[in-house]
Amino acid sequence: MSGSTTARGGAALAAGAPLEAVLAAVAAEIGGPAFRVDGRTVDPVDIGGSTEPAGRPVTQLGIELLGQVYENLLASDDRRRRGAFFTPPEVADGLVGEVLSADGVPMGVVVDPACGAGAFLLAAGRRLVDLEAGVPATVAGNRLFGADIDPLAVAVCRWSIAAWAGIGPDEVAGVVVGDSLRSGPSLWDDRPVGGFDAVVGNPPFLGQLRRGTARSAADREVLRSVLGDLVRPYTDAAWLFLAAGVDLLAPGGRLALIQPQSVLAARDAAPVRAHVLAAGRLAGLWFDRSGVFAGRTEVCAPIVERRSGGGPVRLLVDRQVEPAGSASAPGPGEPWGAVVAELVGIPAVGVADVRQAGTQSVGDLASVTAGFRQHFYGLVPGTTERAVGPAGGRPLVTTGLVDPLRCRWSERPARFAGRRWEAPVVDEAAVAAADPSVGAWLADRHRPKLLVATQTRVVEVVVDETGEMVPVTPLVVVEPEPDDLWLLAAALSAPPVTALAARLTIGTARSADRIKLTAGQVADLRLPADEEAWCEGAGRARDLCEAGGGATAGAWMAFGSVMCVAYGVPEEPLLAWWWARHPAH
Repeated sequence: MSGSTTARGGAALAAGAPLEAVLAAVAAEIGGPAFRVDGRTVDPVDIGGSTEPAGRPVTQLGIELLGQVYENLLASDDRRRRGAFFTPPEVADGLVGEVLSADGVPMGVVVDPACGAGAFLLAAGRRLVDLEAGVPATVAGNRLFGADIDPLAVAVCRWSIAAWAGIGPDEVAGVVVGDSLRSGPSLWDDRPVGGFDAVVGNPPFLGQLRRGTARSAADREVLRSVLGDLVRPYTDAAWLFLAAGVDLLAPGGRLALIQPQSVLAARDAAPVRAHVLAAGRLAGLWFDRSGVFAGRTEVCAPIVERRSGGGPVRLLVDRQVEPAGSASAPGPGEPWGAVVAELVGIPAVGVADVRQAGTQSVGDLASVTAGFRQHFYGLVPGTTERAVGPAGGRPLVTTGLVDPLRCRWSERPARFAGRRWEAPVVDEAAVAAADPSVGAWLADRHRPKLLVATQTRVVEVVVDETGEMVPVTPLVVVEPEPDDLWLLAAALSAPPVTALAARLTIGTARSADRIKLTAGQVADLRLPADEEAWCEGAGRARDLCEAGGGATAGAWMAFGSVMCVAYGVPEEPLLAWWWARHPAH
């Protein structure tokens, strides 16, 4: 904040006024009581001047405004560290409506295990009153439970619910300060016997690849002591709330928790998905394509019912939580991305055929690996620009230099180790001198191979016939016998493989329309059954590589067509979809 500001037209607040003061002033302006935070009353009077309560009735907008102000005024770094973002009311209302009405039968006691400012509990309270013609004070005092580790968030949540229900904040006894991941249901003394009827909320997103949100080793061990093997090195905290939330449900209860879309397919989310399906069934899935959260964070919300049985998955989309048909439920051990694949335009045609294609997979013909952080940083001491580097330096290839069947080294700039390079080369001796293990790894990569890029719209592969290219993590390295190089390049570049890869990896890349295959997933991809068409495709792939930027659309489409034949799948709509995403289009 700079200068001074006003809360809804009320008293001026001095620059740097504490967050509690801003919220108290907003509460006063919309006619609410003072806050109590850690036993201390935060009075809306005489904060940077004096203000009088406006005397206006507390409206729904006013109540929700307070929570939005609280979360929006968190410093951006603090917000990222907490993984806290305000949930739009229409999203909370829509998801609560799915959970609190099962075939028209309302459910009773609701909990939000990471309630923040209370958007979901407010929505749940209103929904229960509407369904049952109930009394807001009774619902707020007896049927809404929540927890948050931030005392101020709990104070805001209690005040908002109390203002809606016409009671005092202290009467909202079910909302408490605490960590529901570590403490579980013991946080709530008056919890219902047998579990809660509904679990709702938007838990914090705390990915483990960012320094600001990564948990410490000590925190990881504490969580493992409670949640066991659900906690892996890259497990997002939001995924753990999903698993813990299912455990809070009573038999027949329902859950809807907003999640990063990575929960659908990420490797380290697999134990959580398995835990959910072991406890209940995936009854529905909300998938946002409209960018409802700050920074266009890509989100979804599994709707889980704690009961056995199958049945289709109800699909809902975007800010208004609109129905979008249904899909088949995922099987045990399968990622959930296929459930929403058609919502993002990935054609279903041919996927089953690709899974069942030939009897061999990529891993049967090649070694498939990917480097680690050690290998990325181990290349730094030996990397220079070609103009000043040693004679015979090997070209360093990043994922950004890989296009379909074409390496763009020296044609476009590369980003590596925090800087821009025009034509980076690697001195093997310098790398080995700095780290012998990385030097040995680099020497082993001095052989014919394929490099498979990540974060792409189609599967992008280049062929390194001489073995000179130095792959930079996270490129996937496929090392077959030299005679199989172009056969594997054609198979990996085929339109049906891109369709399958897109389904397998929804949510794991930076956006839902990108592909991020792991080395294991590449190794498991099936090879074509029609060997004659496959060999023709390999020849066309070589021709495309030799043509470089001069390859025509007709040549690409002819390649895609013959590879559809090789995999035994219809061309349309698959071929048109693949070409629309292709960089050469």
